[in-house]
Amino acid sequence: MKNLTEKLVVIAVAKTIKGTSFIGVQGYTNQKGEVSNQTFVGGITYENALLNDFNVLKTSEDRIFSELEKSYSNDLILQAYKNVYESLEKRLSSDEIKEKLRLENDLTIKRSDAQIDAYTHVAKGIKIHKETKQVHLFGLVVRKTVLVPIEYKQVNSRELTIVQNKIKKLCEFKQDKYRNYIFEHGTIKIQGISI
Repeated sequence: MKNLTEKLVVIAVAKTIKGTSFIGVQGYTNQKGEVSNQTFVGGITYENALLNDFNVLKTSEDRIFSELEKSYSNDLILQAYKNVYESLEKRLSSDEIKEKLRLENDLTIKRSDAQIDAYTHVAKGIKIHKETKQVHLFGLVVRKTVLVPIEYKQVNSRELTIVQNKIKKLCEFKQDKYRNYIFEHGTIKIQGISI
């Protein structure tokens, strides 16, 4: 476990970031046991990633349908596209619309609120989990080198979920490259300082 001094140094250095900054994570071990070196861009907000994805989705509709109709029915593609579109639209909606969705007990907004409420943001790319007090680094992954691979279990997803994931992949969604790292394992390099 990283000590308090190291955590405070990471937070202090992150507070100096103006705009975005590359952050290197070496020897990171995820919850499944995979060890990797990763580079990501801190200072990019999740909302900006969602906005980018929404714009790409809207301008890629024809390409999505022409690519997927080779393997899936038009009705299935249409439902998957609608689900992805509506999820992005809800998460990017105004505060008034989000409040209305909360009153309707909307699951998308409920999950989004739970994520927001779980953390205190302290600097660009740095947040602290309110319960565990763990420091989390987050941003957009630009490179990953697996050092100790593991075999991930195959997930048996519904066909609708598979098509939704293919739509996200075709559009190269940034939200799928947005990662959250618990600063407990490995070495962090941020603003030229290694911790």
